[in-house]
Amino acid sequence: MTDKLPFLSASDKDIFDLLMSARGRLNDNVLHSIAIQRGIIYSKKTKRERLASDIALLPHDYLSVKKLIERREHQSRNEKRTYLDIPVALTNEEITEIVRNYKNEVQGEEDVTIQRRRAQDVYVNVAYDEVDYSKTRLIQRQRRDAGIEFVIGEGKTTIRMPATEKARSIVNKICHQASRLKLQDLRSHEISLEALSADQRTTFFVNLMRSISGYQLQTVVTIKCASEDDSIEDDFDDIDLETERSVESDIVIKINSVALSGMNLLQSEEYQTLKRNGFFITAVTWRALQKGKPNDLLQFDVSFEEPRQGKGFKFGVRIARRLADGSLTTDFKPLEAHRQPPMWTLVENTSSNVLEEIRSSPVEAPVAAKAGAKA
Repeated sequence: MTDKLPFLSASDKDIFDLLMSARGRLNDNVLHSIAIQRGIIYSKKTKRERLASDIALLPHDYLSVKKLIERREHQSRNEKRTYLDIPVALTNEEITEIVRNYKNEVQGEEDVTIQRRRAQDVYVNVAYDEVDYSKTRLIQRQRRDAGIEFVIGEGKTTIRMPATEKARSIVNKICHQASRLKLQDLRSHEISLEALSADQRTTFFVNLMRSISGYQLQTVVTIKCASEDDSIEDDFDDIDLETERSVESDIVIKINSVALSGMNLLQSEEYQTLKRNGFFITAVTWRALQKGKPNDLLQFDVSFEEPRQGKGFKFGVRIARRLADGSLTTDFKPLEAHRQPPMWTLVENTSSNVLEEIRSSPVEAPVAAKAGAKA
């Protein structure tokens, strides 16, 4: 959070709303602990509303309010990632100059820092204030970070970022600064399914699941569909394997069958029924087992900000926790920091290769089966 709070006073109601706004982080035990620090002991049967109300009535100085807000805030956000390529291999010095020009452009509105990570990569962190007026007053303004990584490749530079509106805005301005520096229009390249048919879009997801090198697909967890009918709102339900009550849930099972056996999903009765009803696949979550040691189980999530248009590619990767006896839990956590860059690179390269193969193949070709031969 910011060092200087964006307000000069806090009423009893402000503090009460703050304490009641985060049951997970400011739970009953935390409220009891706060009360004990003030010399007050409550019964374990005391209701949460009573605890919050009484604590709010106590005197609070600046440091006390700041500490409550810090307890309330998320320590980190496991945001999905996205990336784009610009058709020039920037040097470290050029990236530093571009970022410096961007920093001068925002003129202190954001805190911009640069770090060198590995020989050819540059990491830029942009700290900014995010305002959400739907929240209680004391937490409407929160400090956020957008970590942007420049990966210098052969003839191109990949810019990796969180899949947020703010991060995309920052990168667009950075790309503009890069064009000015290089004295040419550097048009960025992103993963987009905009020009593909419904069949090709489904093929993209099926092939991507089966093409992650070093990982064997285990199961498809959920899929999400969009309607080709523009009159239907983009409020699509996830299709979960645990709720097999519709044609859409049958398609999840069929995807599992296709991915594991090499069958052609596009020719299946389930997919054809889905297509006749005007739906096509826009997002998939699946799990894959690492083929080598330590045989980790990962969960991949690929989707688009604009499902119908196939624009705004984003992805996430999480890992199953391993217990002391070596067994895996059913819940998934963010990857360790040192594993994130290579895994993100793997997803980025695989998605780009799969899309290029689809674009270069005839529409009628059963590209899903072709990708299966490579897995």
